[in-house]
Amino acid sequence: MRPLFDAEESRAVDRWAIEEQGIPEADLMEAAGGALAEAVAAWLRTDWPFGRVLYVGKSKDLRSRVKSYFYGDERKKVDDLLAETASVDGVPCATELEALVVEARMIRHHEPTYNRRGTTWRRYAYLKVDPAEAFPRLKIVRTAGPSDGCVYLGPFGSSSTARLAKEALEEVLPIRRCTTAMSARTRFAPCALADMGRCVAPCDGRVDPERYGELVRRLVSSLTSPGGLLGALERRMAHLAEQERFEEAGLVRDRARALADALARSRTDAWLVGAGALAVRDDGATVRLLHGSMVRGDEGEALEHPCPRERADELAAVRGWIRANHPRVEACGRPLAEPVDGGAAIARIQARVRAAREART
Repeated sequence: MRPLFDAEESRAVDRWAIEEQGIPEADLMEAAGGALAEAVAAWLRTDWPFGRVLYVGKSKDLRSRVKSYFYGDERKKVDDLLAETASVDGVPCATELEALVVEARMIRHHEPTYNRRGTTWRRYAYLKVDPAEAFPRLKIVRTAGPSDGCVYLGPFGSSSTARLAKEALEEVLPIRRCTTAMSARTRFAPCALADMGRCVAPCDGRVDPERYGELVRRLVSSLTSPGGLLGALERRMAHLAEQERFEEAGLVRDRARALADALARSRTDAWLVGAGALAVRDDGATVRLLHGSMVRGDEGEALEHPCPRERADELAAVRGWIRANHPRVEACGRPLAEPVDGGAAIARIQARVRAAREART
């Protein structure tokens, strides 16, 4: 990383120069303009005298991006940021994808005060099913162990979004929802869901572990081939709308959206991580990925699926860039593929949600 300009050399963003020396801020920024590169780069601001990282950003034109903070942006948060800034350091990047990944890595490493994403990864959550349990249920957890024998979906942006996806699965599959730990012989009084036919009620012996295991296998299979599952949710939405139960239909729609979005991300992440060594073309340069992680010099630790939540933003940067740019693949360790089943249903639900959002605006 090299400094693009700092307080000692140019006083470009040194608040002491503005407050104590009376130098107009516009003059300082104009001087800084000549020191900034019109290039793709990830960059960060640090304070004085502690050297803490305050903000990390990415831009195709670094000069214009930094100047924009001094001209025309009257947000109080920006004023506070400028008041603390002492220097701007940059990491020149060959491509936009490289800059996106470097930005995500620096945010995770430094957790800057003025980046909203600085600590949001700590709120990420997963859905977990442990087939080793006598009567497994869907759980919301904060960490995922790729080699622990459990099945995961996520990470989700928050536990509330994970809960919506969990409720979507429970809307279709009558898996138990109670949190009581159960062995094969555990028995207790059933809840109202059992009487409503919404749970197979292993709690009072209505179903044995073998038959319940068939239900769990259906659940796990639906995460990779979700056509029937999502179709049932679509039919449920349509039925409620026909009965003019619009609030309930809207809730089912929100649940289906959370599940469909997570399934779409999971499918992309699976082939990104599973491809092994992957090379794609970006702005005339080749970007190399190793199990979903960009290789940059000595940097590039392979990712696992499901992705650890602390690196989820890094993988999301790669996923989002690929979806937006449809790059040419130059090489891959394994063929890139994803299941056909469920793809159309995922696309329909996501399109329906986008259309509803556009109609509201």
